[in-house]
Amino acid sequence: MSAIGVEFPFWAAVLTGAGASLVFGVLIGAPTLRLRGDYLAIVTLGFGEIFRLTVNNLNGNSGPDLTNGSQGIPSIPDLNLFGFDFGLKHDIGGFTLGRSANYYLLMLVFTAVVVLVFRRSGESRIGRAWVAIREDETAATAMGINAFRLKLLAFALGATLAGLAGTVQSHVNYTVTPEQYQFAGSVPPNSAFLLAAVILGGMGTLSGPLVGAALLYLIPQKLQFMQDYQLFLFGIALILLMRLRPEGLVADRRKQLEFHETDQLDVPEPRKSDDVDAGIAKAGA
Repeated sequence: MSAIGVEFPFWAAVLTGAGASLVFGVLIGAPTLRLRGDYLAIVTLGFGEIFRLTVNNLNGNSGPDLTNGSQGIPSIPDLNLFGFDFGLKHDIGGFTLGRSANYYLLMLVFTAVVVLVFRRSGESRIGRAWVAIREDETAATAMGINAFRLKLLAFALGATLAGLAGTVQSHVNYTVTPEQYQFAGSVPPNSAFLLAAVILGGMGTLSGPLVGAALLYLIPQKLQFMQDYQLFLFGIALILLMRLRPEGLVADRRKQLEFHETDQLDVPEPRKSDDVDAGIAKAGA
């Protein structure tokens, strides 16, 4: 049940979340994708904070009562798909699956769908154009690639899939509030966590961000006794990673060549036979 009294079934909530994310992705991406590199990252993160603060203030006091402010959408029920209630225990194949296991398996299915979409996209003509833009946007544009349109497509696709995942996460957490989407909140996932996962795992790969996210989520859970020093250790780890392996743990081949170039010209060494022939020629002369 939303703050304005509208109740959605799950399939309608998925379509609404994905559609709304697509629209906002296009609206935000259209004016900002003219930027490149760090400037683009800063602007998109800024828009994320602006949106979160706007939603937080639409509570009837600072603005119109549209989003219920900091309370968000509370009391979201557990999913019930085709008679399968994800909030109850189920015995399947001799194993008892609780609520956490049910949602874990559901998120695995959604993750598989997302990986499939990105893998198929990456192997397509559009995916090759994305790689060309990532490597050298100026050269890609000179070759006839519409860089702005393809970047906007990537932006919209990423926003759509994020809205799809957020719909499922809302059922896991029972609620959706603006505080859950802070840039650097104390509880992951948040924007800083996702950015660090991509850097740690390796940009330009599908498995890299998955590995990075798993490590960033599991390691702090195992180091609770060092909770007061987690941010310090996290910073030290990132510095060491950027110094020793800047391409990430699961590196793309292009990134490996980019970060570990030797600055030497690729001139083939002379063959021994050439040296012998040159020596004989000199001796004969």
